Amino acid sequence: MIIKIQNGEDRVIRLCPVTVAEPDIHDPSSDARRLVTVLETATGLNGIAVDLGVLKILQKTLRQGQWRVTAALNGARVVALYAGEKTDIYGVAFDIGAGMIEAVLCNLTDGKNIARTRMINPLVRFGADPVNRIASGMNKPSDIPVMRDALRHALDQLCVELANLATIEPNEIADAIFVADPVCHHLLLDLDPVELGGAPFTEAISEPLEVKASELGIKIAPDAFVYALPLIAHHVGSDLSAAAYHCAMAGKSEPTLLIDIGTTTEILLSANGKILAASPPAGATLEGTGIEAGRHIVEGAIDHIRIDAATFEPRFHVIGVEAWSDDSGFAQQSDAVQLGGLCRAGLIDALAELRLCGLLGRDGALKSEMASSTKRLREEYRSYSYMIREFEPRIAMTQHDIRALQMAKAAVQAAARILMKQLGVTELACVILTSGTGPAIDPLRAGVIGLFPDCDAARLSFVENAAFEGAKAALISRSARAAIADLAKRIKAVETVLDPDFAMEQIGATGLPHARLAFPKIGAALDIPDNEDRAAERRGGRRGR
Repeated sequence: MIIKIQNGEDRVIRLCPVTVAEPDIHDPSSDARRLVTVLETATGLNGIAVDLGVLKILQKTLRQGQWRVTAALNGARVVALYAGEKTDIYGVAFDIGAGMIEAVLCNLTDGKNIARTRMINPLVRFGADPVNRIASGMNKPSDIPVMRDALRHALDQLCVELANLATIEPNEIADAIFVADPVCHHLLLDLDPVELGGAPFTEAISEPLEVKASELGIKIAPDAFVYALPLIAHHVGSDLSAAAYHCAMAGKSEPTLLIDIGTTTEILLSANGKILAASPPAGATLEGTGIEAGRHIVEGAIDHIRIDAATFEPRFHVIGVEAWSDDSGFAQQSDAVQLGGLCRAGLIDALAELRLCGLLGRDGALKSEMASSTKRLREEYRSYSYMIREFEPRIAMTQHDIRALQMAKAAVQAAARILMKQLGVTELACVILTSGTGPAIDPLRAGVIGLFPDCDAARLSFVENAAFEGAKAALISRSARAAIADLAKRIKAVETVLDPDFAMEQIGATGLPHARLAFPKIGAALDIPDNEDRAAERRGGRRGR
């Protein structure tokens, strides 16, 4: 993606080449004073500041450039100084996900992406999600500084890797920005995360914050800053703020639901001039955690699957392989990757396809009576499993895995219904799905399993890594930073599990797509078996919860 820069004034970092007057025995001015004087004249700014990091290299750089230098300015602060004339300067945007950290190097002059890389979040050894990590820190306080240092070291290493990929020096990176969940945000900034471990989940700060990269152990330009985008609240992080900006949620005129699927899934509803957000208790299941066939987004993972409704035979696509499993060249191509498991897009596809072909009931139970119709349905673990791949490596959708996915997606749909209730919304006009970098999630099949309430299939869309795209915009543009800050102030976080109707909504949402409600709009696009309204069960004359 190329970010369009409207004008030079909107840039966070600007380059200013100047010629500094040489020192004179008759003029007692310091090198710093003469640099500031010529910069103020060239830029029209007053009160330009030079901090200690640049001061340490100032005299050597001036003489190396024979008094011709290029200053990198962040507002009225000199964050870097280079000998001679320089036309390109760089910045890094980080998306600190619970499971993966992604980083992109951008040219801050023209907005172009230069290099991209990622790594597993080193905090996974303290827990798969933020809740487990904060619990680890509360149970063993000495883990908190260890987590902080591990996260800081990871970002520093990513900067080095990006610089190597782009064949530049790390000191040419003059700015950085990040989005993260509140726990990673606090750990990185060395803020005590303990209060996030219990209600009311209060952050030390949710507003935007700018700190020196050197304070975080990130060795880039001498006085470069790292900008923390604003958090929302209640474990809803700055990733959702950035995603909401990228998807233009502030300007939606009709009820629009945004779902950011990840290790921690977050949702946002914009309707009637208001914006609500929540972090449903879905856990990391949709990312494959705790699922036998679950796998990270790596080469060899299944990202798409289709099941024939007549033969019940599967065909699937694997990351890193062009052919599908039933194509003639698949066996040869798949030898080059480590085949096995389904990533998040594949898990959603598999659940939807089992439902569409009739092997999976509306209640989420694999139909034992269908075992005589296909060898793919096999009895094991005192229940049934659908065998996607029978020989090594075995890939199967077990009944246990299906139940776990049901509970996770039910939490998301239930939370969406609570937000709809609070905003007086009865129907969704649009649904936008997003997630980290990786294969696109099929929004229609996400609708089949009931990840969200019914919506017109033509109004469903998927946006790859909206949080990352929002962060990249803010890396370059001051107006983007201001817009995200304003948007975050408008968003109200809701603890949906405290709503008295949440438990009832979650029980109903365990159905595929819902236990009682039909999904006629999704059903108009794909034929879902047993997709009719059902009367709510009664117990002693009262509605069962």
